[in-house]
Amino acid sequence: MSAAVMTRAEVLAELEGLQRTSRNVNRAVWGVAVGVMVYGAGNVTGLLIAHGVHPAIAWMLSPMVDLGLIVALMGGRALDRYGVRAGWLTMLRWTAGLMTWSLNIAGPALAPGGVDTVGVLIHSCGPVLLLVVAEAAASVQRGIAATTDRLTRQLTDAAQPAPAPIPTASGPSALPPTPAPDRTPKAVGSAKPRTSKSSPASRTRRTAAPADVDELMPLGWRIAADHESRGITLTRDRLKDAVRQSGQSISTDRAGRLLTRLRTDPPADPAPTTADPADQQSGSTATTSTAPTVLTADLGDIHA
Repeated sequence: MSAAVMTRAEVLAELEGLQRTSRNVNRAVWGVAVGVMVYGAGNVTGLLIAHGVHPAIAWMLSPMVDLGLIVALMGGRALDRYGVRAGWLTMLRWTAGLMTWSLNIAGPALAPGGVDTVGVLIHSCGPVLLLVVAEAAASVQRGIAATTDRLTRQLTDAAQPAPAPIPTASGPSALPPTPAPDRTPKAVGSAKPRTSKSSPASRTRRTAAPADVDELMPLGWRIAADHESRGITLTRDRLKDAVRQSGQSISTDRAGRLLTRLRTDPPADPAPTTADPADQQSGSTATTSTAPTVLTADLGDIHA
């Protein structure tokens, strides 16, 4: 069955079956290994005693070789799950297997009457079977690991959402929307001298001011004239404070727009200068007091 046309349930069933097969193969390898260990323990112990080794330690050689084989089997099992091949583990597995085979056939091979060929073959069955089973099991475990990894990736890819379609460049709908121009008026700070580098477009934009400050223009011209007569630079904050002191309400942004309008538009109809009543009174007094002097001078000319 091809993995490309398998459903999610089928993939999960395949993964479970592969794990079950891996466990069964591992159990079979351990079964063969334990059988060879038990079978060879008696042969090796008797061989060592016959060669003068004390019985108290003669049994130790076979378990030592078997432990080396156990390390090779356990390490290979752990690495085969990830598809990793370790050269030293393969060497250890073959070394321990050959040692087990040599110890098992040593008795019939060293028989006093010559080599017992039948005995050598009989005692070779267990160790040779263990070597072949261990190598075959390692290959099976690596194949199971590769297949499990492929099926797991298939499940992961199927669980991810499909990417959103990318719009094509055809048709007017594919064009990005044109951003609207920013028409928010910007507040103007302190007065800055104009330079010759100002473009006509920038001067046109500066002369175009909103019409929401028209009713404040006469008051603004008077405030500007007052500041100019006192030699004080008119700023936005000073203009705002002066307008508020006159009883009008004005925001900071609106004061900035009014200041821009005052700088670009000259007074259309300057307010006539009204003399202060005190000045008018003093002027009248001066005129009255001057009249007798002129009259006296005229009389003097007549007498002369």
